[in-house]
Amino acid sequence: MKSTNAFCVAAALCVVGFAIVPASAGTWTDSDKATIVSTYADGRVVKVFVQPDHTYSIALPDGTILKGTWKDGDGQSCFTVTDPPQAPDAKPVCFPLKAYKVGDTFSGEDAGGNFTGVITAGK
Repeated sequence: MKSTNAFCVAAALCVVGFAIVPASAGTWTDSDKATIVSTYADGRVVKVFVQPDHTYSIALPDGTILKGTWKDGDGQSCFTVTDPPQAPDAKPVCFPLKAYKVGDTFSGEDAGGNFTGVITAGK
């Protein structure tokens, strides 16, 4: 579960992912109206819900919900799981800064493996 937890920071997103407002103009614009669907190489699918208040949640296949925060800086948008608490040496999952929007696809890697994220309309 820890490897999946580490991934889910992103995905955000999963993370891969994601449109948001002002931390970095437009990084996750419309994220509060979208879902990031991240699929791992082994077929696992997680859904990431990014909020403009710099929080996010991840719905795992078994129904577990992870929560975390995201922030932009140094040319990256990084996601950190905060609930449940992670190991002290856990690293955030980061993506390049850009204006992500519905329809965008991106790739990433976390402790759970390689994944592809797609930003879809609706929650």
